[in-house]
Amino acid sequence: MGRRSPLARPPRLVRRGRRQVHYEGAVKALRQRPIVLATDASVAADKVGTGYLATSGETGLRAHVYPRHLVRARARVVVTELRAVYWGLRRVVAAHPGQPVEVRVDNLAALGFLHEWQNGGSRMPDGYETRLRARGRRPSLVELQMYAEHTPGLTFVHEKAHVGNPLNEAADFLAKLGLRSLRGTVPATEIPRLVPLWASGALAEYRRSRNRN
Repeated sequence: MGRRSPLARPPRLVRRGRRQVHYEGAVKALRQRPIVLATDASVAADKVGTGYLATSGETGLRAHVYPRHLVRARARVVVTELRAVYWGLRRVVAAHPGQPVEVRVDNLAALGFLHEWQNGGSRMPDGYETRLRARGRRPSLVELQMYAEHTPGLTFVHEKAHVGNPLNEAADFLAKLGLRSLRGTVPATEIPRLVPLWASGALAEYRRSRNRN
């Protein structure tokens, strides 16, 4: 396993009733530059899930209830896709400061916002509220906009979904796993076992696919 920054967070599971599921962990890293980070989201009527996996080993998922009135249904997908990028990128940048990172996103609308923000734009998805959150916290997409604009060595590229790319498939699985746990179809106690299992398998398959090419 590669050396981990003291800023990297240890694996943890947070469960608050059935309104939120949150897991962060790390598995054995691949030695490559740039770090590749795959992210994805899964959106239901009133619940959303996000997942991410980086070649540097960082992985995780989040799922929570999303009140329908906060953002229009169409924009909710883009917001959730961007939040998946935020949670993954925040961990990777903290654990590996100064290293180049390639973020792979399969949602073109979300990718458009990321490219705009890199070029100094500040437009947000329709209906997204940019006021400060509780305790003066900045909204996650405002934080992501700052990452995009001010992080050196950061690139955002399109990854076509569901074509067998191991990293994208793993991020998709993790986002859906979070939703299943939130609904109660997967016990929350199984999350700390399932996430590293899928993440390790995906990184191993990604390594094999690179060796074949």
